Amino acid sequence: MKTYMVLGGNGVFGVQLVRYLLLKAPDVYVIAVGRNPEKPPAFSLHRGIDDSRYEYHQIHIAYEPERLIELLKAKQPSVVVNIAAQGEGAASWKSSWRYFETNAVALAKVVEPLIGAPWLKKWLQVGSSEVYGSVTAPASEEAPIRPSSPYSASKAAADLYLLSVARSQNFPVNIIRPSNAYGPGQQLHRIIPKAVLCALLGHKLPLQGGGTARKSYIHTDDLSRAIYWIAEKGHLGKVYNAGPKESTAIRTLVEIICEKTSVPFNQLVDLAPDRLGQDAQYLLDSSLIAKDLGWKPEIPLQDGINDVVIWAREHLEYLKKQPTNFTLRA
Repeated sequence: MKTYMVLGGNGVFGVQLVRYLLLKAPDVYVIAVGRNPEKPPAFSLHRGIDDSRYEYHQIHIAYEPERLIELLKAKQPSVVVNIAAQGEGAASWKSSWRYFETNAVALAKVVEPLIGAPWLKKWLQVGSSEVYGSVTAPASEEAPIRPSSPYSASKAAADLYLLSVARSQNFPVNIIRPSNAYGPGQQLHRIIPKAVLCALLGHKLPLQGGGTARKSYIHTDDLSRAIYWIAEKGHLGKVYNAGPKESTAIRTLVEIICEKTSVPFNQLVDLAPDRLGQDAQYLLDSSLIAKDLGWKPEIPLQDGINDVVIWAREHLEYLKKQPTNFTLRA
């Protein structure tokens, strides 16, 4: 049985990947590593319950790299998927060093002792489409790296480090740069769950910059499938973009949520100033992963948002008690 270790396994995309592997890959044993205790059911999605192919370890990658290295050497996973990261470009202008501490320095501390390990067949790094900066046309993997925030600069540094050790020391690396991922269990301050909860709870949603920024969105199931296919079939040393062909204005995103929750747009939204460093558009050219692996996104945005609405309704009593920065409607 092949062993996967998922770093960042307690975040939404780690949770969703673990869930996908347990459901779709019966020959895989999954070890999840996260910095906090496992989350309650609304966010853990009951992944791994009563499944003998799953275990969880609480280790902070930035503050306890030695413990993580010990676990890696003890478990000897064939595949390591690294989703662990200090995220969010908008927040990274404050204490920006923390983003480099986790996303680049801690990464190097963990990877360096693993170079040459015969049991490690692939390190799959989950990167970010934000490393390309704002674009006017879909960015391919060969596009210039133009990060526009400390967060995206730290993610670019991580990618460049891994590609350098792949070239010079044959470290088995793939990098996936996905579009903005979303899905059930996402942090409540993110735009899709936040807008859904505002609509369901009668709160106002501050819409930064009027929602003119455009991003491409990928459902967590599509992202998990892309990660798994790259882990199993990706050509070593390659970077793969993964996302839809089109971008969506955040205003349009909120309008879809209004439709799904039967709340008028003008009743839900308050206009707010744009955030610092907001890029006008993120958009990826994902033709390489389609050519090499046959992957393409399968879940339309309308259906994916409906998944989040269903999840929010199911866990509404719990979710409405969680802290976030909603603004109550007058």
